[in-house]
Amino acid sequence: MNPLENFRMAFESLWGNKLRSFLALLGIVIGVFAVTAMISLGQMASAGITQDLEAIAGRSIFVQPNFNEGETAESAPIRDADVAALEVLPVKVLPQLFTSAQYESKPGERRSITLQGTPGDLPRLDPTNKVARGRYFTQAEARGGLAVAVLSDRAAKDLFPNRDPIGQVARLYYPSGGRLELTVVGVLEPPSGLFGGLSSSATVYAPIPLIWNTSPFARKGQYDFLVLTLDKGADAQQVSKQVRRIFEARYGKGKFSVQSTESFQDTLRSITVILQALLGAIAGLSLLVGGIGIMNIMLVSVTERTREIGLRKALGATAGLVRQQFLIEAVVLTLVGGVLGVALAAGLLVLITATVPFFKVFILSPATILLSLAVSALIGLFFGVWPAARAAALDPIEALRYE
Repeated sequence: MNPLENFRMAFESLWGNKLRSFLALLGIVIGVFAVTAMISLGQMASAGITQDLEAIAGRSIFVQPNFNEGETAESAPIRDADVAALEVLPVKVLPQLFTSAQYESKPGERRSITLQGTPGDLPRLDPTNKVARGRYFTQAEARGGLAVAVLSDRAAKDLFPNRDPIGQVARLYYPSGGRLELTVVGVLEPPSGLFGGLSSSATVYAPIPLIWNTSPFARKGQYDFLVLTLDKGADAQQVSKQVRRIFEARYGKGKFSVQSTESFQDTLRSITVILQALLGAIAGLSLLVGGIGIMNIMLVSVTERTREIGLRKALGATAGLVRQQFLIEAVVLTLVGGVLGVALAAGLLVLITATVPFFKVFILSPATILLSLAVSALIGLFFGVWPAARAAALDPIEALRYE
């Protein structure tokens, strides 16, 4: 009897016991579905996090005083000379200045708001900043220190509820008592995605020279923070090293912190990989349970078919062929279960991509599919060995007498 005949008999046996076969492969279907879905959801989450982070910060490097070492904007200010030293790198240097201010939410009641100094034409220099209404103040307006402002979406709602802020005058107050009146020329788009909340604070953007001239806390020629937007094709890791070397050469080690969005992404990817492994391991337990179910069903099948096995051996079937038949049945069951599990996981992933905004990209990699099917086949092979060995060891004479 050749192996092809064993395949035919294995399929006939499985098809002849549809309910039993279905119940046997159900555990494999659930296990493969869970493993495939968990691995793919982890990959989709990683892609979603990366996209959201790039939408908020793009490919950027951030330079600020090293707060972990006790430095502050006063003890470690960033100066014009530092900005000039960085301009030789493949980046656009965007100095930032922060100060606190207040506004009157109603007569006699003041609330805090962030006043941020930036260069002019910021959306052109950093495309992650998008204007929803109006415009951004120009570089000429910024250099001249004109009293113009752009509002974040939250600031527009706080300062001018139920009104169009474009053309209105925003009255801000420094904690020391000074007043600043700014003509609103634009409103930025609200942040979106998982990290939208990080930049959803009420912020008024104004020219840096204006803040230097009016704020009692700002010092001319000094900045609190730098955003370096990488040129296309620039290597973030290499540029970060160059930036770090420039600041260490000028001020020594530990004064400034240099971080890139890609380092944040690497950290987040590491976390999602760990979560994937944990979730995949938990889901893999259902595969183990499914394998035990396969073994149990195959042992029942050996008992039920004892006379058939004895007849085959009496007609010349070797122990190896009998073993092969039962192994084929176990592997076929698990492979069919694996295919169904992958199909169900794909359907769930399509549904999640269509309905959950965070999961923007459908990911079901060939490697994940192959891994799921290979594991399901190995489960069938592993848990089919004992029933197959038991069937192969039956004495043909005793088997023929079995009732």
